[in-house]
Amino acid sequence: MHRAQKVFPTLVHCDNRAWNSVISHHVKNGEFWRALAFYQEKQKDVSFDALPSTYVVLLKACSKLKDWTVGFRIHAEVARRGLFNTDVFIGSSLIDMYAKCGYFTKAQEAFDDLLVQNTVSWTTLIASYVEAGCGEEALYYLKEMQQYDGISMDEVTFVWGLKACGIMKSIEKGREIHEGIINSGVEGYLVTGSTLVDMYAKCGFLAEARYIFEKLQFQDVVSWTALMGGYAEHGLGEEALSCFQEMRRKGIAPDAGMFVCCLQACGSIKTSHKGQELHADVAKFGLEMDLFVGGALVDMLVKCGLLDEAQCVFNKLAMRNVVLWTTLITGYIECGHAEEALDCYDQMEKEGISSVSATLIGGLKGCGGLGAIRKGRKIHSNIVNKGFESELLAGNTLVDMYAKCGSLGEAQAVFSKLAARSLISWTALITGYAQLGESKAVFDIFGRMLKEGILPNSVTIVNILNVCSHSGLMAEGLMCFEYASLEYGLVPSLEHYTCIVDLLGRAGHLDKAVAVIQKMPCHPGVGLWLSVLGACRKWGDLEIGRLAFECATGLDEKESAAYVGMRNIYADSALQEGHWSI
Repeated sequence: MHRAQKVFPTLVHCDNRAWNSVISHHVKNGEFWRALAFYQEKQKDVSFDALPSTYVVLLKACSKLKDWTVGFRIHAEVARRGLFNTDVFIGSSLIDMYAKCGYFTKAQEAFDDLLVQNTVSWTTLIASYVEAGCGEEALYYLKEMQQYDGISMDEVTFVWGLKACGIMKSIEKGREIHEGIINSGVEGYLVTGSTLVDMYAKCGFLAEARYIFEKLQFQDVVSWTALMGGYAEHGLGEEALSCFQEMRRKGIAPDAGMFVCCLQACGSIKTSHKGQELHADVAKFGLEMDLFVGGALVDMLVKCGLLDEAQCVFNKLAMRNVVLWTTLITGYIECGHAEEALDCYDQMEKEGISSVSATLIGGLKGCGGLGAIRKGRKIHSNIVNKGFESELLAGNTLVDMYAKCGSLGEAQAVFSKLAARSLISWTALITGYAQLGESKAVFDIFGRMLKEGILPNSVTIVNILNVCSHSGLMAEGLMCFEYASLEYGLVPSLEHYTCIVDLLGRAGHLDKAVAVIQKMPCHPGVGLWLSVLGACRKWGDLEIGRLAFECATGLDEKESAAYVGMRNIYADSALQEGHWSI
């Protein structure tokens, strides 16, 4: 190619075929912008005429570069030369170019203008919609195509039809196409077989996907990835990783797409040791720095709680987009590392990466965790400027952030402006007032929430029980606990029982607190008995204190808090003999 570039400029008289060859070579070598630049330069030469095949490769270059302006000029030129309506390959290339550039109306017009619409042009139109994720439109045109006499589906059409079914999860249409494949005799082809596996897997029919996979004469990395992707997509991460191990035993080398699929599967089951093994495999194949594999690797490590490794991989990546930053920030938040999350957010801003809604929400959660209200206000301003304030999730997170920072006036102001208020919105506000012990406000908000027909969840009830406990509202707390199951259909959890035991203990009803623990359906744990032990010291109840001590040490004989608590009860009771016996 380099030789060609040097030779052609030195030729004074060079025929069209030679110049067309230069353009084709550029496209073949992936030098799309060079091909277009060369073509535009040669257009100044009145003696130059591009061959029909050259227009096809030029339109391919436009598709790759998403350069519709040059593509539009080529369209005008082939129309002027009368090639567009008569050459189905040029017509199909125009359809593809417009679709790749996002101009589907133009693509449709180009298709409609063709004098002859054959299998190639129909398939190109269908494929364009599939590649854009428009499965419904693709299936519509597939149905239209089947109604024309003399136009039959070939292997390529079948493949794009199956992909459209996978997008739409349309198993009925998928089975219809499968039947057509069997009748056409192309079921044994590798590409068709792999796409069948992919379609059944995406539709959730994993047994059928596996059956077809096993029937394939040759199982390559594409067919393995299709099967694994189905398992991973439907929450069967273990099965997906088992497929990966089986494939490796058969000596098939994974590619980038396979690793992305594996990493997603591993992240779904949150198995750290398998995550570390996969990380080693990715590094072994030299794919750690690949943008897609590296991004999936960061996501998997975050989900497995391996934040140090995730940060290390992240730091090595040459290109770090907003999705990757958001993944890391969210990971730190979910693991309770609010400070690190905010550090990431600040670094992202310094690097000039524009935030998306999810990134800003992660930043707000970090501010809430640290009580960093100034930073939270700055992010709030950013949310308003970007037009995200109307989003329910952003609004809920703002309410939560201000509430956690103790600025209930600002939390209430954001809450009041929400176009739609979900349970999360109400609970965030209730939590904020509960943390400050504002029992009157909590019950007022709770009452308004119920009037709007929104029933509480377990978190709402926990906050109400906590505020009752700290405000000495025993009757209200017990009634709320009873209503949680009778009226709201909630099954009391350990956290709810912990609140009730604390409520009764603070009110001096130690015998009732013990009765609750002994009757609760779930395992109490040491914490509940330590709560009773603390209440016994407050109320000077030595007998129940001994019971709580024995139960706590029976669950964990090394629990130092139990010994300290019992010693304090003895000391307060001036029973030094008992004190020394411990």
